Amino acid sequence: MIHSLIQEAEHCIEKILKNIPSARYIRSIPGIGSITTAGIIGEIGDFNKFRTQGEVVKFSGLNIYEVSSGKHTGKRKISKRGRSRIRNLLYLAALGTVKKQGIMHAYYTRLLGNSLHKTSALVAVARKLLKIIHAVVRDECMYVREEKEVEQKAA
Repeated sequence: MIHSLIQEAEHCIEKILKNIPSARYIRSIPGIGSITTAGIIGEIGDFNKFRTQGEVVKFSGLNIYEVSSGKHTGKRKISKRGRSRIRNLLYLAALGTVKKQGIMHAYYTRLLGNSLHKTSALVAVARKLLKIIHAVVRDECMYVREEKEVEQKAA
């Protein structure tokens, strides 16, 4: 019963997303599904209202800040002043993209190699994923994975 309702809801979401031009560009990114796409579009709305990637990052609350004064250097954290739903959606999408064959796996392992905690590395991946989403929607192009990454992993 519940599975049929979920499938029906997902079918309705797919139907609505076909009418939104930016949705197909977002869906071209491996690891981002229809629910995540719908949530991101629902929270952000029109991507054209953001001129730079920094603006969309700040809107989502993933911008980094640091409290420092004099000789004291504080920790770098995300501001969390933006929309929490976007952060949640991007965090879950980041989990899907850092898997073994995911598009952000190499970036994630590099961050872990630089002694970053797993959660902080996932937030960094979510931030980079948002920048990629903004870029593909702004340029109205499909996401294409770089062949250099694929060749380096095979060697």
